[in-house]
Amino acid sequence: MSHRLAIACLAALPLALAACNKEETAPETPAGQSSTGSAPSTQPTWLLASAPEGAVGVQQAKAQAAAGQEIVLRGKIGGRSDAITEGAPVFLVMDTSIPSCADNPEDECETPWDYCCEPEEVKTANMATVQLVDSSGVSLEADLAAAGIKPLDEVIVIGTVAPAAEGVLVVKATALHRVQG
Repeated sequence: MSHRLAIACLAALPLALAACNKEETAPETPAGQSSTGSAPSTQPTWLLASAPEGAVGVQQAKAQAAAGQEIVLRGKIGGRSDAITEGAPVFLVMDTSIPSCADNPEDECETPWDYCCEPEEVKTANMATVQLVDSSGVSLEADLAAAGIKPLDEVIVIGTVAPAAEGVLVVKATALHRVQG
Protein backbone atom coordinates (compact mmCIF):
# COMPACT_ATOMS: atom_id res chain seq x y z
CA MET A 1 0.00 0.00 0.00
CA SER A 2 2.81 2.44 0.80
CA HIS A 3 4.29 1.75 -2.64
CA ARG A 4 1.04 2.98 -4.29
CA LEU A 5 1.03 6.08 -2.07
CA ALA A 6 4.61 6.89 -3.05
CA ILE A 7 3.76 6.54 -6.76
CA ALA A 8 0.69 8.76 -6.36
CA CYS A 9 2.76 11.42 -4.58
CA LEU A 10 5.43 11.34 -7.29
CA ALA A 11 2.78 11.60 -10.01
CA ALA A 12 1.26 14.68 -8.34
CA LEU A 13 4.61 16.43 -7.79
CA PRO A 14 4.82 18.08 -11.27
CA LEU A 15 1.32 19.49 -10.85
CA ALA A 16 2.14 20.89 -7.43
CA LEU A 17 5.35 22.46 -8.70
CA ALA A 18 3.58 23.99 -11.71
CA ALA A 19 0.96 25.48 -9.42
CA CYS A 20 3.66 27.04 -7.23
CA ASN A 21 5.34 28.67 -10.24
CA LYS A 22 2.18 30.03 -11.83
CA GLU A 23 2.14 33.85 -11.69
CA GLU A 24 -1.29 34.34 -13.20
CA THR A 25 -3.60 33.71 -10.27
CA ALA A 26 -3.67 34.18 -6.54
CA PRO A 27 -6.27 33.20 -3.98
CA GLU A 28 -8.07 36.51 -3.76
CA THR A 29 -11.75 37.35 -3.69
CA PRO A 30 -12.81 39.47 -6.70
CA ALA A 31 -14.12 42.92 -5.93
CA GLY A 32 -17.77 42.86 -5.01
CA GLN A 33 -17.83 39.12 -4.29
CA SER A 34 -17.91 37.45 -0.90
CA SER A 35 -15.74 34.44 -0.26
CA THR A 36 -18.95 32.40 -0.06
CA GLY A 37 -20.37 33.75 -3.36
CA SER A 38 -20.78 31.67 -6.48
CA ALA A 39 -17.98 33.45 -8.37
CA PRO A 40 -14.56 31.79 -8.53
CA SER A 41 -12.36 32.63 -5.55
CA THR A 42 -9.32 33.37 -7.70
CA GLN A 43 -8.53 36.12 -10.14
CA PRO A 44 -5.34 37.01 -11.95
CA THR A 45 -2.93 39.02 -9.81
CA TRP A 46 -2.47 41.45 -12.71
CA LEU A 47 -6.21 42.27 -12.85
CA LEU A 48 -7.01 45.28 -10.66
CA ALA A 49 -10.44 45.68 -9.03
CA SER A 50 -10.18 49.47 -8.90
CA ALA A 51 -8.91 52.04 -11.36
CA PRO A 52 -5.44 53.46 -10.76
CA GLU A 53 -5.12 57.24 -10.54
CA GLY A 54 -3.37 59.50 -13.04
CA ALA A 55 -4.05 57.67 -16.30
CA VAL A 56 -3.12 59.40 -19.56
CA GLY A 57 -4.41 58.66 -23.04
CA VAL A 58 -2.36 57.16 -25.84
CA GLN A 59 -1.96 60.51 -27.65
CA GLN A 60 -0.54 62.22 -24.57
CA ALA A 61 1.68 59.25 -23.71
CA LYS A 62 3.14 59.14 -27.23
CA ALA A 63 3.93 62.84 -27.03
CA GLN A 64 5.51 62.76 -23.57
CA ALA A 65 6.61 59.27 -22.49
CA ALA A 66 10.20 58.06 -22.68
CA ALA A 67 11.66 54.57 -22.49
CA GLY A 68 12.04 53.39 -18.91
CA GLN A 69 9.37 55.75 -17.59
CA GLU A 70 6.61 54.42 -15.33
CA ILE A 71 3.20 55.07 -16.88
CA VAL A 72 -0.51 54.69 -16.22
CA LEU A 73 -2.13 54.42 -19.66
CA ARG A 74 -5.81 54.46 -20.61
CA GLY A 75 -7.11 53.17 -23.92
CA LYS A 76 -9.68 51.03 -25.68
CA ILE A 77 -8.61 47.59 -26.91
CA GLY A 78 -8.56 47.72 -30.69
CA GLY A 79 -6.80 48.99 -33.77
CA ARG A 80 -6.70 45.75 -35.76
CA SER A 81 -9.02 42.79 -36.20
CA ASP A 82 -6.56 40.77 -34.12
CA ALA A 83 -6.18 43.42 -31.40
CA ILE A 84 -5.54 40.72 -28.78
CA THR A 85 -2.75 38.32 -29.68
CA GLU A 86 -3.92 34.73 -29.46
CA GLY A 87 -1.89 32.72 -26.97
CA ALA A 88 0.04 35.72 -25.61
CA PRO A 89 -0.77 38.52 -23.17
CA VAL A 90 -0.24 41.20 -25.81
CA PHE A 91 -2.87 43.60 -27.09
CA LEU A 92 -3.34 46.94 -28.83
CA VAL A 93 -5.09 49.96 -27.38
CA MET A 94 -6.41 53.04 -29.12
CA ASP A 95 -6.76 56.50 -27.65
CA THR A 96 -10.31 56.81 -26.32
CA SER A 97 -10.87 60.01 -28.35
CA ILE A 98 -10.83 58.01 -31.59
CA PRO A 99 -14.24 56.51 -32.40
CA SER A 100 -14.42 52.82 -33.25
CA CYS A 101 -16.77 51.55 -35.93
CA ALA A 102 -19.10 50.50 -33.06
CA ASP A 103 -19.51 54.20 -32.21
CA ASN A 104 -21.22 54.73 -35.57
CA PRO A 105 -24.71 53.18 -35.37
CA GLU A 106 -24.95 53.09 -39.18
CA ASP A 107 -21.75 51.07 -39.54
CA GLU A 108 -22.40 47.34 -39.68
CA CYS A 109 -18.74 46.32 -39.46
CA GLU A 110 -18.28 42.72 -38.22
CA THR A 111 -15.06 43.69 -36.38
CA PRO A 112 -15.68 47.25 -35.13
CA TRP A 113 -12.59 47.08 -32.89
CA ASP A 114 -10.35 47.20 -35.98
CA TYR A 115 -11.19 50.91 -36.42
CA CYS A 116 -11.41 50.33 -40.20
CA CYS A 117 -13.51 53.50 -40.47
CA GLU A 118 -10.39 55.55 -39.55
CA PRO A 119 -7.48 56.32 -41.89
CA GLU A 120 -4.36 54.21 -41.25
CA GLU A 121 -2.31 57.25 -40.21
CA VAL A 122 -4.90 58.16 -37.54
CA LYS A 123 -4.83 54.61 -36.20
CA THR A 124 -1.02 54.54 -36.13
CA ALA A 125 -0.80 57.90 -34.35
CA ASN A 126 -3.27 56.82 -31.67
CA MET A 127 -2.30 53.19 -31.03
CA ALA A 128 -0.08 51.56 -28.42
CA THR A 129 1.01 47.98 -27.78
CA VAL A 130 0.66 46.53 -24.28
CA GLN A 131 2.37 43.38 -23.02
CA LEU A 132 1.52 41.93 -19.61
CA VAL A 133 4.70 41.03 -17.73
CA ASP A 134 5.71 39.99 -14.24
CA SER A 135 7.70 42.23 -11.89
CA SER A 136 10.97 41.20 -13.58
CA GLY A 137 9.68 42.00 -17.08
CA VAL A 138 9.04 38.42 -18.23
CA SER A 139 5.89 37.89 -20.27
CA LEU A 140 3.07 36.31 -18.27
CA GLU A 141 1.17 33.19 -19.30
CA ALA A 142 -2.07 35.12 -19.01
CA ASP A 143 -5.38 34.28 -20.65
CA LEU A 144 -7.03 37.62 -21.31
CA ALA A 145 -10.28 36.07 -22.54
CA ALA A 146 -10.61 33.94 -19.40
CA ALA A 147 -10.26 37.14 -17.37
CA GLY A 148 -13.11 38.70 -19.37
CA ILE A 149 -10.89 41.05 -21.39
CA LYS A 150 -12.10 41.54 -24.97
CA PRO A 151 -11.86 43.97 -27.90
CA LEU A 152 -13.43 47.40 -27.32
CA ASP A 153 -12.98 47.12 -23.55
CA GLU A 154 -11.66 50.33 -22.06
CA VAL A 155 -8.65 49.52 -19.89
CA ILE A 156 -6.10 51.26 -17.69
CA VAL A 157 -2.67 49.66 -17.43
CA ILE A 158 0.24 50.32 -15.10
CA GLY A 159 3.65 49.65 -16.53
CA THR A 160 6.91 50.85 -17.96
CA VAL A 161 7.49 52.35 -21.39
CA ALA A 162 9.66 49.95 -23.41
CA PRO A 163 12.23 51.10 -25.96
CA ALA A 164 10.62 51.30 -29.40
CA ALA A 165 10.95 53.01 -32.77
CA GLU A 166 9.93 56.65 -32.99
CA GLY A 167 6.16 57.06 -33.09
CA VAL A 168 5.60 53.64 -31.50
CA LEU A 169 4.51 53.21 -27.89
CA VAL A 170 5.04 49.86 -26.17
CA VAL A 171 4.12 49.42 -22.52
CA LYS A 172 5.26 46.46 -20.45
CA ALA A 173 2.35 46.37 -18.01
CA THR A 174 2.29 44.64 -14.65
CA ALA A 175 -1.36 45.46 -13.93
CA LEU A 176 -4.59 46.08 -15.80
CA HIS A 177 -7.99 47.45 -14.82
CA ARG A 178 -11.05 46.98 -17.05
CA VAL A 179 -13.17 50.13 -16.90
CA GLN A 180 -16.82 49.27 -16.33
CA GLY A 181 -19.40 51.31 -18.03
